[in-house]
Amino acid sequence: MAMIRTEFPQNSGNSSDQQRGFSAIEMLITLALLTIVLAVVVKGIIELQARNFNENGKVDAVQETRDFIDQMARDIHGSGYPPPAVVTQASNSGCNDPTIRAKTNIACGIISFSTTSVQYEADLDGSGTVSVVYLSLVPPTGSTNCPCILQRGTVTKAQAIAGTAPAYFTTVNGILNSGDGTGNDGSGAPTYALSMNGPGSYASYAKADVFNGYDSSAGLITAACDWTTAPNCTQIKSLQITANVAPPYYDPVTKMFPVYSITSRARINF
Repeated sequence: MAMIRTEFPQNSGNSSDQQRGFSAIEMLITLALLTIVLAVVVKGIIELQARNFNENGKVDAVQETRDFIDQMARDIHGSGYPPPAVVTQASNSGCNDPTIRAKTNIACGIISFSTTSVQYEADLDGSGTVSVVYLSLVPPTGSTNCPCILQRGTVTKAQAIAGTAPAYFTTVNGILNSGDGTGNDGSGAPTYALSMNGPGSYASYAKADVFNGYDSSAGLITAACDWTTAPNCTQIKSLQITANVAPPYYDPVTKMFPVYSITSRARINF
């Protein structure tokens, strides 16, 4: 029987025939490519997150402002109720009489007005309990510049007469306008300076009045009034609020803050 002999090749020891690993240069090139890919991915995530913050900020700013203005409109519609007319007075002076004005069950409408603050009395829930509502525009704590804070606080009329300060529990941040009433057409000056971070000019938004009053003939009222002035605030028959509001985050592309202008006017039920 023939024998079959199989021979296996011997390892010649030549390094060119052996399997090699990655060289240092190849590893560096691989790491560089991986770093570039990761950088692109991380940049995209950061931009997406910034865009998300920006969009959420827009929605929140507009919604908070709209809620605030809607609340003011509801208050104004309830101001003056119960109306002074239900009080029997020989002189028929109503709230012009300090004695009547001091009654805790009488709402006397707007009792103080300026372009940056308003106080008015209203039966807010129809229960017969009269409240005093305080609306004011103030700079942030520790600052004298806008963007400012629009805030609303209430106390009962009995508490107001007793000297209780209101608790401000409804606020809107990012208000740019603080007009001083000298130029509602935009030719006036803001009450507070405006300081915004980032490029762009926002000066045109700052001049509008936050609050404006109108008389029975729809004539504009910007002069401040209260119960000590003549004529007092009974001349104001409707109240307008204007809010130029900027969200807390700027646009990630333009680096500018978008500004939204919301205006509403409510007639006093008085």
